[in-house]
Amino acid sequence: MTRWFDVGWLVLWGALSSAWCLTAAQDLSATFDEPFYLRAGLRSWRSGSNWELMRAGAMPVPIDCEYLPIYLWERIRGEPFDTETDFHKILPYARSVNLLFWWLQLTYGMLLARTFGGPWAGRFSIVLQATEPSFLGHACLATTDISVTGLLLAFTYHYYHGRDAGRVRRWLLPGILYGISMAAKASALTFVPFIMLAIEVPRWYAAGAFSPPPGVGRLRHFWRATSLLRWDGLKILTVGMIVLWGYCGCDWRPQQSFVKWADGLPEDCRWRDEMRWVAHNLKVFPNAGEGLMYQIKHNIRGHGAAILGEYYPRAIWYYFPVALSIKLTLPVIGLLLGLLLFRPRSLFNPLSLAVLFLLIFSLNCRVQIGVRIVFPVVALLLVTLSVGLARTSEKWAPGPRWATLLALSAICAYPAIAVWPDGMRYGNELWGGTENTHRHLAEANYDWGQGIYDLDRWTAARGLPPAKVWYYGMDPLMGNDPERLLALHWPKYAIETPADTWKHVRGHVVAVGVSMLYGNPNLSPTMGNVIEFFRHQTPIGRTRNFFVYDFREAGSPP
Repeated sequence: MTRWFDVGWLVLWGALSSAWCLTAAQDLSATFDEPFYLRAGLRSWRSGSNWELMRAGAMPVPIDCEYLPIYLWERIRGEPFDTETDFHKILPYARSVNLLFWWLQLTYGMLLARTFGGPWAGRFSIVLQATEPSFLGHACLATTDISVTGLLLAFTYHYYHGRDAGRVRRWLLPGILYGISMAAKASALTFVPFIMLAIEVPRWYAAGAFSPPPGVGRLRHFWRATSLLRWDGLKILTVGMIVLWGYCGCDWRPQQSFVKWADGLPEDCRWRDEMRWVAHNLKVFPNAGEGLMYQIKHNIRGHGAAILGEYYPRAIWYYFPVALSIKLTLPVIGLLLGLLLFRPRSLFNPLSLAVLFLLIFSLNCRVQIGVRIVFPVVALLLVTLSVGLARTSEKWAPGPRWATLLALSAICAYPAIAVWPDGMRYGNELWGGTENTHRHLAEANYDWGQGIYDLDRWTAARGLPPAKVWYYGMDPLMGNDPERLLALHWPKYAIETPADTWKHVRGHVVAVGVSMLYGNPNLSPTMGNVIEFFRHQTPIGRTRNFFVYDFREAGSPP
């Protein structure tokens, strides 16, 4: 009976959260990344090549899954879709496929919680995962962050349960899951080793790996006691790389940037001829290594960070801890603080250690464009809290436990319901609530270009003409209409002073995306001038993602 209830509980919350996502997706225009994923995903299925994805560091698993139904639809109807004119027709179907990964996350979040805290932990975990606004805000998009989160939870579950099993469960299945996770998002390359280490540390402690016998050196004893992880880790890595390289495939052609570099070597270079021969004949590209190296170099170069009302041209170490304190709901923060203060031992398990390791690692993550980068950390944190709550309540009578589950469901559901349809924008009340989150965070934390539909409804309801738009987005609705897209930071507008902006906005209703005013001011050399102009204007109103200005009155700059 308990198992059937838990299956029903999973189905209930999976269905409710999926309904949230499907209805929300209809209200959201394309985010910045989705047009590229749609174009590259369909080209990949049509040509069998992942070249465009690999070049951009985008791993193919979620994109392949999201656009496979569209490709099959093309084949059935006998005519390919136009990725520009048919964009809004096919995007909703791609978004709906992402829910497969969402259900994977919910399922393995429940299974992991049950592993460490029993059935009640699984029930609590489903509620916490299914009501997290940031998760919901991305589960309704055709992107990659939910997919890697679900796959990493699956890896964690099977790796933990396979440690004392045969080779298939001990390293072959985890290796396959590792490879698929990396093929979903390159960040899995670094996340998995930390998860493995977190699972092994308690096992080593229990086996005495940190307490050598008399006469044996500590390092020597530890080296021997941890040999199994090194061997199994090598096997998991090998299997994972085989799966990754095999899935991503290859076009068997030279790498053009390598060829260009080799051809440009000076005549007096000792290895010029050899390097030119290698560049022209090493036909193993594109491959998964390109995607991995792109992301590794991206992290080494770093990324500016917009946080707490300031933009930092270089990454800052505290970005993710502060961003999480803004984006996590108050019930989650309250549960975390309560357990840490009053029942800290209830949180002692390998998952909490994984959360700690990954949070420490996040201090060195230089790609700081949203908490979506650390979604696996959030998922593991919610599972850990579920386990802690279950252990805390294990001696309670059934009545109070059921009351706790129902109360948790109601309390956690409220933020998700209140922020619908735009969970991406959520910010908790400690930081001023959702409507003020833009003062602290930008980009995929708040305004990823998803607010065009809401803007058009707002202007139409007030009898205003369609607004010209300056925003952080790539929706073809804007790109195909030069009368509406107002990319003021582009060089062609030649805005050398803030006052130069006036000649481009005069006579129009203009909508400015939140991320343009509060995000990266260095998108172009003239970006700062445009920002300064708009910050001295008074908007006539605001939508979820835009400030709206009315410059239809002719005259001098206001």
